[in-house]
Amino acid sequence: MLYLGVGTGRLAVPLHAAGIQLVGVDSHPGMLERLRARLPDTELVQARIETLNLGRKFDLIIVPSNILCFVERLRSAANHLAADGTLVFELTNPYWLQAGASSGVRVEAFDSNGARFEVDYELPDGRTITQQAEIPLVWPDQIERWLTLGAGLKLRRMFGRPDAELEAAPSFYVVAGR
Repeated sequence: MLYLGVGTGRLAVPLHAAGIQLVGVDSHPGMLERLRARLPDTELVQARIETLNLGRKFDLIIVPSNILCFVERLRSAANHLAADGTLVFELTNPYWLQAGASSGVRVEAFDSNGARFEVDYELPDGRTITQQAEIPLVWPDQIERWLTLGAGLKLRRMFGRPDAELEAAPSFYVVAGR
């Protein structure tokens, strides 16, 4: 399994504990250093997804946190996908941002193509930090076209949180293949 945007291992560590072998990719050296200490026998690659070329294909690729909102990253992920493989990823829900997001998220600019917003995160010591983000938007009702034109992929399944209306869910999930 290929895990793009592996970070410090929030999901990779439990997957590894469950016996799943993975290759982790992240561009941040500090995150990979932390993860190497946690998973010393796991192949970890420091690289930008846009320029990644591992020279092999994977049956399963997972990507959290809106990382594939850029078509160049989507294409790179698709280039690493086996012919009958599955790509599973998460995207920010534009309808949620359009509806004003939620507490701790401030939408500063929004149009049909992109959004700029700030997100507050509370640290374990009680302090709050603010992250700024500017992202292109991938609309759920355009996902099939985006997958096909962007990377020659086909939608297998798309879903959100089962307990939330579309406008109330901060993200949605896509399962795609060839």
